[in-house]
Amino acid sequence: MQRMKMLSLLGGLGLCLGACGGGEYTDNPTPDSSNGPFLAESLTQHPTNQPLTLLSRYVVVSEENGRLRANYGGLRYWPRQADKNRNPNNPNQASGPRFTEYAGWDLLDAPGSSSTRADWLRLTLTREATVVVAWENSALWLSGWRRGETTAADGKKFNTYTRTFRAGEIALGSPEGKGEYWVLLAEGNGQPSAEPALPSGITERPVPNTTCPSWLDNLWVAKGPDNRNYPSWHPQIDPVYWCYYRHDHNSDPGLVGYRAPFLYTAQYTNNQPERAEGFKGFAIRDGDIGWYINIHSETSTDQRVCARFHTVVVVATRWRTGEKLAELNYKGDFGASRQNQGDNPFFANTCTDPRTGQQVNQEQIGQQVQNTRASKRIRIAANNSGYEQWDGGLVKALGMEFSGPGMGIDIQNPATACNSLNCTDLITNSSSSTRRTLQIMNLRLRYKPELDPDGDGYFETNLYGDGPYTAGDRNSGVGPLKQYIKPGTDLRLDGFFTTEDAWRGLYVRGGSTQDVELEGALGTVN
Repeated sequence: MQRMKMLSLLGGLGLCLGACGGGEYTDNPTPDSSNGPFLAESLTQHPTNQPLTLLSRYVVVSEENGRLRANYGGLRYWPRQADKNRNPNNPNQASGPRFTEYAGWDLLDAPGSSSTRADWLRLTLTREATVVVAWENSALWLSGWRRGETTAADGKKFNTYTRTFRAGEIALGSPEGKGEYWVLLAEGNGQPSAEPALPSGITERPVPNTTCPSWLDNLWVAKGPDNRNYPSWHPQIDPVYWCYYRHDHNSDPGLVGYRAPFLYTAQYTNNQPERAEGFKGFAIRDGDIGWYINIHSETSTDQRVCARFHTVVVVATRWRTGEKLAELNYKGDFGASRQNQGDNPFFANTCTDPRTGQQVNQEQIGQQVQNTRASKRIRIAANNSGYEQWDGGLVKALGMEFSGPGMGIDIQNPATACNSLNCTDLITNSSSSTRRTLQIMNLRLRYKPELDPDGDGYFETNLYGDGPYTAGDRNSGVGPLKQYIKPGTDLRLDGFFTTEDAWRGLYVRGGSTQDVELEGALGTVN
């Protein structure tokens, strides 16, 4: 592996392989964890300002055709539950050994594997921690660990291997085809982690490994261009209470130094009831430039069939410093709804055109956008396979130039399909809709002085970003959308982007896709 220093929000992340020798602490050169699926820049702050769980990130490393792949299946973290019954479907039934001598410790379930990698399981610790591997077997990578034994509640005996690690990324080896092992974690002094406190005035306690209460979701907010607070990004799993939000927002905009106010555009679209769960962002680091593109694109409801215009956010930054170069919010045009198979016939649904108030069918919409090739290609039950593909969404009037439809997203595992081309009902797929790719087609984003008479970079538009705000006009909603492009900005982006990063969702060129659901944490509306 390439050895290089990495920029980390935690700072000083030294990777320590399980086989490293010496004293209690050993720092080895860090592999390249600054990009791709093994990005080791964990979250460092929570809206409650409470300490994060000891373990903030885990990933299993595999190799496929010479490429390292990230995997999350079979992994589940149980804060303060090493001695408890741990069964996500039945809390009263045991699932795995109960380590009664480690009462109150955290536990990580890990899957079996025949891999021989010494860095098979990568873990990120938020602070100094005592780590115990409990296993009926042993391996060379555990040399240098302090050996002992423990007896589980059912009488089964396990070897234990103990080390203390500094905050940062560590790596444990594979079980090498010899069953499974369990990872137990406590504070650096060997004491269990304390239960996190609740914010003032809150009495409803989040329960680890169950659904998060709504008050916790409501804490994740960001200020919009109008200085109001709006719902914002959060991870799949809360990093303090380790409860599940049951939906994801894809990439963390913090990767490029941005905080995303999700419902800003909807607020000015006559307070449109867009579901916050539907906002899916794509964060890209392209050299020194960070891009964050968010498209309201959930696949759980039939509203997407009739909704031609969806909220789009295009942000560009200098991601190392957080300097904002552009922030554009508007309703992007994704054209007509069509079947994703065969010759892509149009859906039969007749819908209200929000720009005119008239009823139009999908074929008529297709004729209106034939020059832009904008469309949404959705599965139907008769052939419930293939990607759900959305093309369009960029606006030339905002200073954008691009090829073809400009932008395309593929949801490789959509949550639902339509029952027919009439889409009178939905078929639920047993999938999380987290395998998403983004294609950008020769995008150039330039500052246009004619949009910004006073030269400060700020200007106002209608809901669609293609004209000025006019009070009382159907296309302008209840107020102007505030846009920003820094004077002199001239940026380009092109390529096909994927992610295997389940924790913060950094997108890269030339990578692979992966189902990035963690611990079965996502629900039916995603």
